[in-house]
Amino acid sequence: MTLNNGQAASLSWLEATDLLELVEVLNSVVREKTYLLMDQEITDLDSEPEWFEKSRAAGMRDLVAKVDGKIVGAASMSVFKGKQAHVAEFAIYIAKGFRNCGLGTILINELIEVARKSGVKIIQISAFSTNKRAVHVYKKCGFKECGKLTNDVKFIDGTYADRILMELLLP
Repeated sequence: MTLNNGQAASLSWLEATDLLELVEVLNSVVREKTYLLMDQEITDLDSEPEWFEKSRAAGMRDLVAKVDGKIVGAASMSVFKGKQAHVAEFAIYIAKGFRNCGLGTILINELIEVARKSGVKIIQISAFSTNKRAVHVYKKCGFKECGKLTNDVKFIDGTYADRILMELLLP
């Protein structure tokens, strides 16, 4: 597929051989201290293969986006268990330099189709109120705001942001 910036991108399911590269992309976003609840970089790379196998066995799906053969972003879907087995939670992150080129929309729409085919009825996602770009993309993909956690996030500079809760109801 071609991104809005003219670059060619490809999507694939996360493989164990992608873990080190994926962790570096994730850590680069963590270092920005702007977009993720996660605030500590992953440093124990020896435990990543075990995490990968446990997550995969639990049904977590991780979709990676590559440009020129290198991972530049990822999205994951986790389906809840028990009484919430019809609900999935999404998470997404994209490396600096690859935002605002349509990649987030592509990743989300692909996971929406996977969720639909898997029988998921509700998809949940959240974003910081300061991350206007993410909220815009989620709305563009059909998500609706369903709640807000006031001052849920405190940034390193002492400022706060609400966390916007969003959901997509699938037919």
